[in-house]
Amino acid sequence: MASTVPFWLAFGATVVLLVITLITGWQRRRKLHLLVGPLTVVALTVAIVMTERLMKNYTFPEAAKVIHLPFAKAGGLLVLPVVVTGVWLMFREQARVWHKIAVAVWLLAVLAATGTGVWMFVQGVAKTA
Repeated sequence: MASTVPFWLAFGATVVLLVITLITGWQRRRKLHLLVGPLTVVALTVAIVMTERLMKNYTFPEAAKVIHLPFAKAGGLLVLPVVVTGVWLMFREQARVWHKIAVAVWLLAVLAATGTGVWMFVQGVAKTA
C-alpha cells in the first residue's frame, strides 16, 4: 500500500504557495509574485500527479467522483487564463481587472475541487493487496 504522505505534502505546499501568491499579488509585490506564482502552478501540477497515484490505491464511490472530477478539471484548466492574463498584465495595466476576474473564478473552482476532493477522500477505502 502506497503512502498518502507525498499527496498531502504536495497538497500542503500548493496551499501555502497559493496563499503567498495571493498575498504578493494583492500587495503588488511583483518580483516575489512572479516567483511564487509559477511555483504554485508547478506545485498544483505535482499535487495532481500525486492525486492520480493516490487514486490507484483507493476505491472511491462513483457518485463522489462524478461530483468531484468536474471541479478538479476546472481547477486545473482555469489556471491557464490566470497565467495568460498575468503575462498580459506585465505589459498592459488594463489587464489587471481581467487578471483579478480570472483569479477569482479559478479560486472558486479550486475551493470547490478541494472541498469535494476531501469529501471524496473521506469516503475512500484503501485497496488491499
